[in-house]
Amino acid sequence: MKQKIDKSCGCQIEDILVESPEKSKDKTSVESEQKSDRLCPTSRQDIEIFVDPDVEKISLDFYQKKYTDGLPIIPPTRERLHKFYKYSAYEAQDVLNLLPPRQGKATIEKIAINGVMAGCLPLFMPVLEKAILGLSDPKFNLDGVNATTHPVAICALVNGPITHELEMNTGAGCLGPGNLANATIGRAIRLCLFNIAGAFPGIGDHATMGSPAKYSYFFGENEEESPWEPLHVERGFPKESSAVTVMGMETPHNVNDHRSNTAEDVLDTIVHTISTAGCNNSHVPGELLVIMSPEHAETVDGGGWAKKDVKNYIHENAIVPVELGDRGGRRLDKKWVKNNMVSLTRSPDDVILVVAGGPGRHTTVAHGFGTSCESVTKGLVLKDGSFAGSVKDYLKK
Repeated sequence: MKQKIDKSCGCQIEDILVESPEKSKDKTSVESEQKSDRLCPTSRQDIEIFVDPDVEKISLDFYQKKYTDGLPIIPPTRERLHKFYKYSAYEAQDVLNLLPPRQGKATIEKIAINGVMAGCLPLFMPVLEKAILGLSDPKFNLDGVNATTHPVAICALVNGPITHELEMNTGAGCLGPGNLANATIGRAIRLCLFNIAGAFPGIGDHATMGSPAKYSYFFGENEEESPWEPLHVERGFPKESSAVTVMGMETPHNVNDHRSNTAEDVLDTIVHTISTAGCNNSHVPGELLVIMSPEHAETVDGGGWAKKDVKNYIHENAIVPVELGDRGGRRLDKKWVKNNMVSLTRSPDDVILVVAGGPGRHTTVAHGFGTSCESVTKGLVLKDGSFAGSVKDYLKK
C-alpha cells in the first residue's frame, strides 16, 4: 500500500501573515529568489502561492477560528497594518484599555488588525480608536452589554468636520447600507469585541437572538440640516471639533408620520412609538436614541420648539402602564412609578436627540439598555491634547 505523503508545511495562518515578503539581496539562485517570494519559506510545494495571501482561504480559516462575523475579511498583513499606524496618535503596542469579558488588551496593533479585517481605510483609524476608548468608560458598562441576553448593540455616532473628510453618510440611508466608512468602522468595532474582548455569540456575548445591528451600527449627524446644536456641542465640545459617541442601543425602529403639520403631533407620534412594554427602559429607565429626519426637525423647530423642549416632552410623555413595565428581568424600582405609569427615561438628558437622514418624513428611535449603559463621547484629540482639525494631523512623518 502506497503511503500518502503529507505535503503541508505546518505553517499557521497567523505565522504566514506576519512573514516579511522582502527578498534577500545576497542570494542569487533562482531557487532562493522563488523561496523568498513564497508565503511559506520552508515548503517546496507552495510554489503557486506568493506574497499576497489567498483571501478566500484566510477568510474561511479565520471564520472557523471564530475571528470574524461570518463575512469575508481583508487579510491583516504587516504592510497593511503599518499604513494604519501612520494615522494613530499612539504606538503599535500601546494599550488603550482592557475589554471585558476576556479583559483583552486593546493595543493599537490589535485594533488595526480588526480595522483591516473589516475593510477600513487607514485614515479611519482615529475614529476607530476613539470608539474603542469610549467603550472602556465605567459608565458604559461594556461588561454588562456583552454579558446580557438583551440584544443591545454598540451604536456609534460621529460629529464634526471629520464626517465630511471621511465621506461618512449623514444623509439618506445613513444607517446603511452603501457607505464605506459607516459600514466598515461599525464592523471593526464589532470585530474588536470578538477578538479582543472575547464577546463571541454564545460565549462572551449572551444575547438570546442577537441583532442585525451587531454587524455594524455607525453613522454621522446631519449637522448642516439640523436646526439645533449637534450632540458633541451639547456635550461641551467646540463646534469645529470632531467627536465620537458610543451608545448601547437596540435595533432602530421607524416612526412614519407624513401628515402631521405641528410639532406636537409629530412628537406625539414619536412618543407613542417609543412607549412600548418589553423594552429594557420599561423596567429600568435609561437612554433613548431619537434620530429625527431633517423634515421632521424642520416641522418641530418651526413650531418654536428648542432642542431642550423636545427632550423634555419625550421624557415626560414616554411612559408605559406599570403592570406592563414590571415584567422585565430586573424588578422595577417604584421610584420611577407615577400615577401607575412608568417613565422610560430618568431625565430629559436620557433622550439623545440628533438629526440625520435625507428626504422623507421619518424619525428613527432606539431603546437603550436601561440604567445598565450610558453613552460616552470622546473628542478626536492629538498627543498634545489639542483637537484634530483633520485626520491628516495624525500622520506620522
